Amino acid sequence: MHKPSGHLLAGFSALGAGALHASAIGLHAETPQLARVFVVLALLQLGVGVALVLRPRATFLVASLVVNSAAVGGWLLTRLVGISWIDGLEVREGPQIADTVCAGLGALSAALALGLLVVGSTPLASPRSLHAALPLIGVGFAVVIGMWNGATHVHDHGGDHAAGADHHAGSETASDGHDHSSSGVALAGGENADAAAHDHSTDWPRPYDPAVGIDISGVDGVSAEQEARARELILATQRELPRWADYDEAVAQGWISIGDESTGHEHLVNRRLIVDGKFLDPTAPESLVYEVKGSTKTLVSAMFMANLGVGVDDPTLTDYAGPLMQWHVHDNLCFRNNAEGRSVVAGVLDAQGNCPPGSILGGIGIAMVHVWISAHPCGPFAALEGEGAGRAAVSEDERVDMCAHDHGTETASLSIAASAKDTGAARIDLSGMPGVAADERRRAEDLLYNTRTVLPKFADPATAEAAGFSTIGDGATGYEHYINWKYINDEYELDPRYPESLVYQIDAATRQKKLVSAMFMMGDEYTLDNVPNVGGPLTQWHIHNNLCFSRDPAIFGSTRVVGVTSENGPCQFGVKLRENPMIHVWIVPHKCGPFAALEGVGAGQVRAGEEQHCDHAHAGT
Repeated sequence: MHKPSGHLLAGFSALGAGALHASAIGLHAETPQLARVFVVLALLQLGVGVALVLRPRATFLVASLVVNSAAVGGWLLTRLVGISWIDGLEVREGPQIADTVCAGLGALSAALALGLLVVGSTPLASPRSLHAALPLIGVGFAVVIGMWNGATHVHDHGGDHAAGADHHAGSETASDGHDHSSSGVALAGGENADAAAHDHSTDWPRPYDPAVGIDISGVDGVSAEQEARARELILATQRELPRWADYDEAVAQGWISIGDESTGHEHLVNRRLIVDGKFLDPTAPESLVYEVKGSTKTLVSAMFMANLGVGVDDPTLTDYAGPLMQWHVHDNLCFRNNAEGRSVVAGVLDAQGNCPPGSILGGIGIAMVHVWISAHPCGPFAALEGEGAGRAAVSEDERVDMCAHDHGTETASLSIAASAKDTGAARIDLSGMPGVAADERRRAEDLLYNTRTVLPKFADPATAEAAGFSTIGDGATGYEHYINWKYINDEYELDPRYPESLVYQIDAATRQKKLVSAMFMMGDEYTLDNVPNVGGPLTQWHIHNNLCFSRDPAIFGSTRVVGVTSENGPCQFGVKLRENPMIHVWIVPHKCGPFAALEGVGAGQVRAGEEQHCDHAHAGT
């Protein structure tokens, strides 16, 4: 018995829409609520599709009409106003090929179902006839087109992604194509020590201190109206923003952290305010920025975002304060879910346009600008450094939200060493080594800054043990390594919040343990041939292929060094472990620089053809 042709086409259309929704689940994994919506839609559409193909009954026609009409209605809402109660759909989006094809198939299935319920069906003369096959082939072709284009779908989530839009992310990628900026390598706030000295005859930007006053007058090219608007914005922000000085109160009112506190600055974003239509309103700031020092979080800045669809060079932005203010965007940031299911910045696109493994592109095209309520050497509208400064409509040398700094001045955690030598400051100048590119130097400086800022929370070995670290029993060498074996293959890489190993120096007289270094270890998929390029010649990775351990920590949770053998040699007692690449980052000055390996056996083995580095240019005293 031939099935009615209308039922078949309605069924296959529902199947196609369900397949497209299913293919989108993984692409939206960074917003679990939205991914679950796609799971439900996919199951319902696939279910009614199968039912219509196998059993052409009126009940299934009604089901298809309801399910697909709901799906198409939801799609229309997201293209017109957004859906505020679904994470990831709060922001209105323009139609793209994949979602438009999906909605079209759903609409076709619903329309056919309605027509068949009202008019009835006609039998199909022959299931193999060209007349019957062409519509079904067309549905299949549409599904293929939708899936192909869905692989490059850019979802403009606003929300957490927009918050991430102002987080320093490394501009270069690892040698293996991975970007490891989920760590402190590429997520850091502070001044731009790497920025070129700007030659502004207008003497702008200028250091800014609310306690002293607002010095924005006399800047070339700035009209009286622009200066007045800028001054009022600064004053209004100073006046209104402190209502969120209490971090917990801000969270209670709807601001959500993107988890970048290890950078020294943490951004919180309120998704609903991104689409409220307000512009530079200090009573409704889209993002709040807190400076993080240990457990203390101090509100220091608002990060205002322009309305959706307004370009970074739009006159409504550039004319607001003229040459006083610089807007920027972030359109290369990748995100992934943390352990709590919250979307956090994971890195930036590599040269091939790929995100780090396990993350996806968050299509951020929102123009944004900072307004500081705390002192800043680069002015009241200063951007963060590196990738944190984003992409502007002018060159870096022309930007007015970055500045050159007096490296002899130390200010809190943003201090920069007065010379190339390591003074122990949180941020030091790593210039002067041949063969180091500007982006490599910046990443190395950021990794060092983040580690020196965050790692001291493990200063007490008891705190480390409570967090899951255990000693490998090598204290007799003068340095004792504590390792958290669960961290080696977790989602965090080069992240001082989750360091794979802590290194304590043992005082020979008192036997007291002093935290001196992190030893970051890469996961099992890495070798010395595909480790990330952090700082070029500044940073050198090594392995240990000559150590023997008492047991396998993957099974027992801890282990101890029980012997040393030759390189790649067998252990007479104990077992060898996987040769995970590792690198030290010192939080105290070291005679061979801040990324020096230990001496002797502790130095491990480097890549074939290389020699152990000793960075005398940035040595400590």
